Amino acid sequence: MSMRIGVLSDSHVPDILPELPPRVCEIFNGVDLIFHAGDISSLAVLQQLEPIAQTFAVYGDRDNWQIKHYLQEKQRLDFARRSVGLVHGHRAWQVDVWTRVIYHFNPSLRSQALFNHVLREFAGEHVDAIVFGHSHTPYIKVHGSVLLFNPGSVVPRNGQPGTVGLLEVSQNAIKGRIVTV
Repeated sequence: MSMRIGVLSDSHVPDILPELPPRVCEIFNGVDLIFHAGDISSLAVLQQLEPIAQTFAVYGDRDNWQIKHYLQEKQRLDFARRSVGLVHGHRAWQVDVWTRVIYHFNPSLRSQALFNHVLREFAGEHVDAIVFGHSHTPYIKVHGSVLLFNPGSVVPRNGQPGTVGLLEVSQNAIKGRIVTV
């Protein structure tokens, strides 16, 4: 059994974007599930995604109290004999001022802190992959035996287009790819 999962994060609708770009729905047409890794900003985004496929979501640091009341901070989802962790990842950045200064001048340290944080979120639990967001930067890489997958953000940033992701999940593997919105 194989599953195709649409993945997005940091949609920020309507805080930054007035609505979810229609291209997102086009890309996700035919997926089996959708994961949203937080910073949704409006439940209307989830209502727009739900008719496409069953949608699982977690809240992020920019989500309001209504979303935080409705969603969890993290989830572990099991299917196709695989387990996927879903988390936004924002707590990795709640550090002292000195560390923020260091991260500002060395973004690779900031990225590594985020990767370490999302891995710690599921320490002691068996997960094959962790879907996360927060950085707005697409990322696909295996750490140990866990695939870390960040779809980036649907919001264009620094001259780069918005992105979403697709995960192919089978009994043998989980593979991800980034798609430009």
